[in-house]
Amino acid sequence: MIDILLGILRAVLFVVIAYVVVFVAALVNIYFERRAMAFIGDRLGPNRTGPQGVLQSVADAFKMMGKEDFRPLAADPVLFTLAPVTVMIGAVAIQLVLPYTDGLLATDLNVGIIFLVAISSFTTLAILMGGWASRNKYSLVGALRAAAQMISYEIPMLLALLIVAMIVGSLRLDHVVAFQAHYEWIGFYAPFTFLMFYIASIAELNRGPFDLPESETELVAGYSTEYSGMRFGMFFLNEYAGLTIMSMVAVTLFFGGWMGPWNGAVSLWGVDLVGVFWFVLKSYVLVFLLVWVRFSIPRLQADQLMGFAWKILIPLGLANTLATAAIILWVPSWKWGLLVFGWVSFFAFVGLFDPLLKRRLRRERERQPVVSA
Repeated sequence: MIDILLGILRAVLFVVIAYVVVFVAALVNIYFERRAMAFIGDRLGPNRTGPQGVLQSVADAFKMMGKEDFRPLAADPVLFTLAPVTVMIGAVAIQLVLPYTDGLLATDLNVGIIFLVAISSFTTLAILMGGWASRNKYSLVGALRAAAQMISYEIPMLLALLIVAMIVGSLRLDHVVAFQAHYEWIGFYAPFTFLMFYIASIAELNRGPFDLPESETELVAGYSTEYSGMRFGMFFLNEYAGLTIMSMVAVTLFFGGWMGPWNGAVSLWGVDLVGVFWFVLKSYVLVFLLVWVRFSIPRLQADQLMGFAWKILIPLGLANTLATAAIILWVPSWKWGLLVFGWVSFFAFVGLFDPLLKRRLRRERERQPVVSA
C-alpha cells in the first residue's frame, strides 16, 4: 500500500514539474525572443518592467488573464474549450520520458523514441479541433493547412528518429544519452540527420519560416482566429514552451543530453544538479538558433512549404536512412564511415541548396508568359 501511494505521489510530482517547466519556459522564451529580436534588429526591446524588462512576460500574462474570454454562438462549446487544453498535453507528456539528469527521470519507457512521435500528434489534433469547433471558414482552412504541414514534416522527423534508434540500437532515451558518453555525440557523427530533424521540428512548432498556420497576412490568425483570453493564451504559451521542449528533445537525441564536465560534483537526493545545468544550457543554445532562424529567413509560400517536405526532405531522408543502415551493417569501423558520410551530406545539402533553388526559380520565370503593354 505504501509503495502504491509513493508511486502516485511520484507521478503527481513529475506532472507538476512538467507543467511548471511548460509555463516558466513559455514566459522565459517570450522575453528571450523579444530581446534577441531587438538585438538582431538593433533595438532595445522590453526593458521597463522589472530589471532589464525581465518581468514583462509576467505582466503580459496577467494582462491576458484579465482579457474578456468569449465564444462565438455557433461554435461547438465542448470542442472549442477542449482544444486549448489538449494542445498542452504534448508539451507536458514529452517531458515524462526525457532524462533531465542522472537520477531525474519520470518514466524509463522502453519505447521512448516512438512515444515522442506519438505524443507530438496531440498538437495536430488540438489545432484541428480548434479550427473545426470555431465554425469559421478561415479558422477551418487555417487548421487544415496547419495539419497538412505538421503531418508532412512528421515524416522526415520520424526518419531522423529512426536513424538515431539504428545508431544506438535501442528505443530507450536513457540508452540514447548513455551511448553519447565521453562526448561521442550523435550530432557529431550524423550532422545531416540532425539538420533534417531540426528543420522538421521548426515546421512542427509552426515557427518562421514555416509559420503559415498563423500567418496574419494570409488567413487572419489561422486556427486561433476566434480564440481570446486565456484560451488563446494556451495556444500561444504552447508554441513558446515548445521552443524549449523540442530543444530538450534535440539535445537528448543528438548532443549527449545532460552529460558534460564535472557531472556528479553537486548532487541532491541522488539527483545530479550539474547535469541539469548542462541540459538547460545546451537546450537554450538551440532555442537561440530557433529565434535566429525565425528572424533571418523569410516566410515560405504554402506550395513551397509542402514541396520542400515532399520533394526534398522526405526523399533525402529515405536515402539517408538507407545509407546509414548500409554503413552500420557493412562498414567495419561504422562510426568513422558514418562520420564521413554525415559531414559530406551536410555540406552538400547546405552548399547546393541555394544554387539549385535559384536555378529552379529562374527556370520557372522563363516559363512564365510575357505580357506586353
